Order: sequence, then C-alpha cells, then structure tokens
Amino acid sequence: MRAVPLRLVAALCLAAFGVGGCEAINEATAPIERGELLDDMSTQLDRGKSVLYHADYQLAGGYKASVGQQIAPARTVYRYPGGMILVHGSDQTSCNTTSRPAKCDVNSITLAGAGVPSTYAEATKHGLITAPVVVDLLKVAALEPGASVEPHDTTIAGQQASCLEVSGLTDAISPAFSACVTAEGVLASFKGLVGGVNVDQALIEVTKRVAEDAFSLPVGADVADLRPRASAASIG
Repeated sequence: MRAVPLRLVAALCLAAFGVGGCEAINEATAPIERGELLDDMSTQLDRGKSVLYHADYQLAGGYKASVGQQIAPARTVYRYPGGMILVHGSDQTSCNTTSRPAKCDVNSITLAGAGVPSTYAEATKHGLITAPVVVDLLKVAALEPGASVEPHDTTIAGQQASCLEVSGLTDAISPAFSACVTAEGVLASFKGLVGGVNVDQALIEVTKRVAEDAFSLPVGADVADLRPRASAASIG
C-alpha cells in the first residue's frame, strides 16, 4: 500500500530542477499520493470482507471487544461492552446486552448503506470502530483537499500492518484519526475522536477460526423484528 513518499519526490525534484521548478510538481503530486494512499487502505479493508477471522481488541478504558467473520454464509458479528451487532446479508441485528433479558432489534439495511456510520453507531458509542465506518472516513478524506495523510508501517499483535495518520478533515465525523490494517485486510488499530467519542482500539489477537456460537444471540433475548417484510430465515 505504498505510493512514492513525498519526501523522496521532493529530494529528486530539488536535485533535478531546483526549488522553483518543484512547486508545480509538488502541488500535482500531493493530492495524487494522498488519494492513492486512502484508496489503497479502503481496498485493503474491502479485501478483508473475504477473510475468515476472529479478532480481539483492547479498547479505551481497558474494555475489550471482538469481531468475528464467516464467509459461507457471509456474516459478521461485532461484540462490544454492553451490546453486539450481527450483520447477515441485508439483515442487521443490534442487541443491548445490559438489559435482562437482552433486547435485540432486527432491521433491513441496503448493501449500499452498509458503510454508513449511523448503521454502526451503537458500536462506535461504546468505543468500537468497525471496518465499514473506517472505509467511510477514508472516502470522505479523499474528497477533502485540505486533508493531510501520512503513511507508516508497524507491527501489531504480531501482524504487519500499514497505517495512515489522517488530519485536517472538516466534513467527517472525525477531524483526525490514525488507522492501521493488516495485510489480509483486518483492522489492526484505530485512534481518534469519532462523533465525540474517544476511540482507541488495538488488536490483541487474530485467528482464522470462528466458533459457530459466535453468531448466536444472547440466550433468552427479547427479539423485535423491525424489517419491512418479515423474513422466513432464522435470526442469529
């Protein structure tokens, strides 16, 4: 996920053309590299949709969360303090696990709207950022000419990860954030103020095994089907 660093471009330009001749090149290169970096990370996260994995995360305040993803059938579960979100095709089940019994709502979501931050608002409120929300932030950043993007690489939980430090956003739910993604497209870390919530999560462990019961709703949950048309498919 690497375009040629601007520092290298600047050095080569100065050597060849001097300061005056580099101004136009710098103006043209900066937005191109920024766009490529943001697009590369978005593509990397999209690639993660085809990966079977279970990831455990450390959240701000010492809390824990997890994400489990299965390919066939395609479904993803997000578990965070006080709740969970299960996405299965066009159905999304959100549960409040602090109540007894747990209360779950089933809603229909369009595939095009799956990346809208509001779809995962409850997870974000509890300190867990999801890959679709990160992709949405990256897309917004790509449209903002004043955005600053700095890449770097790191290792998180034994996984090589590509990272971006993004700042200068005015039309996003987060004015600045850092995000890291593993080579397989799993979100490795995220840090930033998102919708007024301090999100600081880091991967603890990721495996290529997901327990079948990972996608089960809480035992005895009170489930409300809010879909426009009731589905005959089983929930959870």
